[in-house]
Amino acid sequence: MQSYPPPSAQTLAWLREALGVAVAATAPLTGGISQAVDVVDTADGRRYALRRWCRPGWQADGPWFTPENEAAALTSLSGTGLPVPEIVALDPAGAEAGHPALLMTWLPGEMLPSATHRDAAVPPPTPDMLARLVEAAHAIHAVDGRGVAPFEPYVVLAEARPPAASTRPELWERAIAAGLAAPAPARTTLVHRDYHPGNTLWRDGTLTGIVDWTNASRGAPGYDFGYLRVNLLITYGQEYADRCCRCWTGRTRPATWPRSSTWSGRARTPRRSR
Repeated sequence: MQSYPPPSAQTLAWLREALGVAVAATAPLTGGISQAVDVVDTADGRRYALRRWCRPGWQADGPWFTPENEAAALTSLSGTGLPVPEIVALDPAGAEAGHPALLMTWLPGEMLPSATHRDAAVPPPTPDMLARLVEAAHAIHAVDGRGVAPFEPYVVLAEARPPAASTRPELWERAIAAGLAAPAPARTTLVHRDYHPGNTLWRDGTLTGIVDWTNASRGAPGYDFGYLRVNLLITYGQEYADRCCRCWTGRTRPATWPRSSTWSGRARTPRRSR
């Protein structure tokens, strides 16, 4: 987790104005890779989540993924029944908070380990939890997503090459070729774009939160499923990546999901290529 400075006096003053009460304490939350994320406790016992766009250079790295973009995604999800934060206050330019900032309601629960935050002491997700992840993704993709940023891939496949350390570069080449050959999606929807276990919250096996909507985009729904499966592979192993597939097989696959050979190949390649 990248280290960020605590909220400044200016940010605390903005929080007090927005909440109508003094802030008793703040603390960084686990995660916070691309932006600073803090828990905010007020003097009257309330709790909130604060995201601050204070990482130097973020505008160059991801100019589309702004406070307004996350707010647009959360607004589009209101009324869906999905456990997502609600917007409390927004300072898109940072004129009042010192940095661009988004204050949200607090969601209960604990996040699952992921590729970037591993914890061997936490049990892996049960089959029922995996099914809930897939069902939640389908609910996200039922939202049109107009108003959020256009989809930007993390990797330009046309420029991708097998890793220099790979002992099986032909497998990477096959996976890249399969991705390049995949047809354009029949439709686009809201996608999380960073959909993995570490961006979900759970309590007693119940999904209580889907968070970190900064990267939300309008793109192909299959991207979220492929991203989820690759993260499960890295974090928990091939068995859990394949269980994700089995959660899907009981549903009717829409034309908007890329061919299973494409995203399954992506999920298997890293394991076989070392």
